[in-house]
Order: sequence, then structure tokens, then C-alpha cells
Amino acid sequence: MDWSGALAYTLIIQPTDVYVDEPYLSIRWDGVHHHVFSEWRGFANSEELRTSLVKGIRAIREHSAACWVSDARKMKVFTHEDQRWAKETWMPLAVRAGLKRLAFVTAPSGLGKLTIEDVSGLYDEAGLQSRTFDSVAAARHWVSLVSPIPKPG
Repeated sequence: MDWSGALAYTLIIQPTDVYVDEPYLSIRWDGVHHHVFSEWRGFANSEELRTSLVKGIRAIREHSAACWVSDARKMKVFTHEDQRWAKETWMPLAVRAGLKRLAFVTAPSGLGKLTIEDVSGLYDEAGLQSRTFDSVAAARHWVSLVSPIPKPG
């Protein structure tokens, strides 16, 4: 077969842009919107939650990310012990890595919404700006005020 006139295409996959891909959670770098993006898919026990969130710190560092959007609409439980760990351990690591804003997208009602609102308040007390939103679009808009999308040219 003569391939001399054929165009060659190369697909470049950057696996480092996906930091967690588990049944309960995904964490990735969103290069379009320039923030870390996590999507809770279901229940994670304490070990899974903590291990995954620590992997998210790498995403902050590698991309100099100032913002994180967390779609937590499917998150149901965040124990008091995990809340304390997030405030005392994870949050200082995230801030030292460069994180400034954390946006949570919550379910319209229920235990998950209340849990995330409690967690969000913990971060505000410790100096990391955080808010809850009803949609990913609203959360992205808020974080873009700190981490604007670069304009071409």
C-alpha cells in the first residue's frame, strides 16, 4: 500500500491530567476552564476520600491551580473526622500548593447539601475562599474571577 499521500495524525493523551478515576470520585485538570475539577460519583470511605484528595494536591501543584470546582451533588456523607482532617491536614496542603478558591456544586436538598455547606464553612474559617453553587456553570464563573481563562494571542 502506498502511504506517501496520507496524512498522519497523532493523538496525544496526557494521563497526568487525570489524577483520580474511581467509582466514587474523579479528579482531573480542566484545561479548558483552567481549574481542578472533581466529580463525586458515590460513597467513599475515609481512606478512599483522603487518599484521593491528597492526589488532588498534585493537580494543584502541577498546574499552578488557584481554583478547584467540586461537583458534590452525589456526595452523601462526609464524617466529622474527615471534616476535621480536611480542615487541619488537606486544606493547609492545598493552600501551600497555591489553591485560593474552592467551589462546591451541591444537590438541591438533602444530607449531602447540608454536609457540603458545613465543609465549605470550615474552609472559609481557615482562609481558603469557598462557596456552594447550584450548577457547575455558576461555580466555574465564580472561580474564573480568580483564575481567568487566558486569551489567545
